[in-house]
Amino acid sequence: MEPYLIITDIDGTLAVDHQHVSPRTVAALNACMDQGHQFFVATGRMYALAKIIANQVGPRAGVIGSNGAVYDFGGKRVHHLLGEKALRAVNEITESHGLTAFYFTDDTVYYTKTPPTFVADALRVFDKGLTVEVKEVGTLENLLAHKERITNGIVISPRDSFGLKRSMNELDASGLLHVSASNTDNMELIPKGIDKATAIQELQKLTGIPAERTIAFGDGMNDRGMLQVAGISVAMANAVAAVKNIAKYETASNTEDGIAKFLEQRFNLPHPHIN
Repeated sequence: MEPYLIITDIDGTLAVDHQHVSPRTVAALNACMDQGHQFFVATGRMYALAKIIANQVGPRAGVIGSNGAVYDFGGKRVHHLLGEKALRAVNEITESHGLTAFYFTDDTVYYTKTPPTFVADALRVFDKGLTVEVKEVGTLENLLAHKERITNGIVISPRDSFGLKRSMNELDASGLLHVSASNTDNMELIPKGIDKATAIQELQKLTGIPAERTIAFGDGMNDRGMLQVAGISVAMANAVAAVKNIAKYETASNTEDGIAKFLEQRFNLPHPHIN
């Protein structure tokens, strides 16, 4: 059988509860890799946090992190950076709307000012990434000292949808970066011209595996691009309507082993007796 490229989002897709991959899904993905197929997680998470989930599948699982700004290939890590102009624009625009942006390298989260308590609570997810540091740098100039490592960022604003929307519109209009969202309460900051789709297209070229043998699973708005460059696009049952509308297939939800069920049928894998 010719090799396939299998790509899955993490939250709402691969992970059952944002932290764990089910035994049945792990078994199905490893059975696919045993057949010679390549597997990558693709996520907005920074590399270190994405790697924690990929490692649950096994050492052969690759990582596309930071919404495509970072990915593994051939034992090396490829990076795309936000860059100084984008960082300056994000800092100016988000601060003008009273919002806090968090900026990611492979293993560190930076921010320039102390966020509101309810936003700081969202950072607790990073506590589970044992190799991840969270640092307040205080000023834009201190942030720019890390510009050669910052790949992407996020703004979390569960209580100010208006300020978030205004910031998204202004940053989008700047043309300095790509703005997306994985949920209605956030704004994802990605290098210009980069998203999960561009990383997959680069991997298709590097592996020689064409779009018609690329399978992508997703559930959120920031998964639409990668589904459109995969010949076999699969929406989870829990996916938003915009994802289901463009996907060629639909499978069960992330809590019902949707990925495993699709792959078991597609590749005629044995049905494991795993709860």
